[in-house]
Amino acid sequence: MRARLPLVLLVASCLAVAAAYAAAFRPDGAPSWAAWCIALGSGGMLSSTMALGATRRGRLRPVAVIACVLTFLVVSGAFGAALWMPPAEGADARLLLGLPLRTAIVLYGVGIVPLLFLPLVYAVSFDADTLNDDDIERVRRAAAERKA
Repeated sequence: MRARLPLVLLVASCLAVAAAYAAAFRPDGAPSWAAWCIALGSGGMLSSTMALGATRRGRLRPVAVIACVLTFLVVSGAFGAALWMPPAEGADARLLLGLPLRTAIVLYGVGIVPLLFLPLVYAVSFDADTLNDDDIERVRRAAAERKA
C-alpha cells in the first residue's frame, strides 16, 4: 500500500468528524448521521495515522495493513454497535463485566481490544520496521546536507 492512501483516508476522516461537529450547531440539534460520522471518522483517523507512522520507504507492509484495517473495524465497530443498539440503560440493564452493555462495548472495544493485537503486530514486524544502520546513516547525511 502506498503512503498516499492513508493520507487521503486521514483527511476524509477528519472531514467526517468536522462535519459531525459542525452539524451539532444546527438549531434543531445534530442529525443521526453526525454520530455515525464521529464513529467512522474516529476509527479512520486512528488507523490512518497508524498507517502513516508505519509507512517505510513509501510502502506499508502487509502485516501493518492488517493491523490498521483491524483497528478501524474494531474501533468504528464498537462505536457503531453502541449507536445501533436501542437505549436500554436503567436499573435492570444488562451488564457486561460490570458495565452497562453499551458502555462496555465502547470501553472494551476502543480501549482494550486494540491493546491485545497491536503489540503482537509490532513484535512480528519489529526487525523489518525499525531503523537499521543504513537508515540512520542516511538520516545523518541528510541532516549534514541540510546544515551545509
